[in-house]
Amino acid sequence: MKKKIIQLFILSFMLFSCKKSSLTSNPIGNSLIGQWTCTEYWYSLGGVGEWHAVQPANQTIEFKSDGTFISAESFLKEANRFEIIDSATVKFQPATNASGLQLMSYEIDTIKRELTMSPINPICIEGCANKFKR
Repeated sequence: MKKKIIQLFILSFMLFSCKKSSLTSNPIGNSLIGQWTCTEYWYSLGGVGEWHAVQPANQTIEFKSDGTFISAESFLKEANRFEIIDSATVKFQPATNASGLQLMSYEIDTIKRELTMSPINPICIEGCANKFKR
C-alpha cells in the first residue's frame, strides 16, 4: 500500500510539474487581421532562390477588419485595401500594374507565428515571396 502511495505521488508530481513548450503555449490564430512585421523576402534571378533580411528593419503591415490595408515601405506601398478571396488568396488594391490589383497567395504558420505571401497575378517569373512575423 505504501509503495502505491509513493508511486501515485511521483506520478502526480511529474504530471503537474511539466512545463509546456513556449512554441505551443502561444500560437496565433489563422487570420490575416492584425499587424505583421516584415522580416524577410525571397527571390531568385534564375538560380536557387535566397531569403534576405528586409531593410530597413521593423517595417510593419496591417490588415484591418474593415478591409483597410496599411502597407510597408518595401511591401505593396501603393495598396490601401484588401479582400480575402479564399483561405489561401488575398487581393490588394490599388496596384501599379495594368489590372489595378495584386493577387497574393498566403500561408499562416500558427505555431511559428509567420505569414508567407507570394504574388499570383501578376506572378514573379523567377519566384519571390515575403515573410512576416507576429
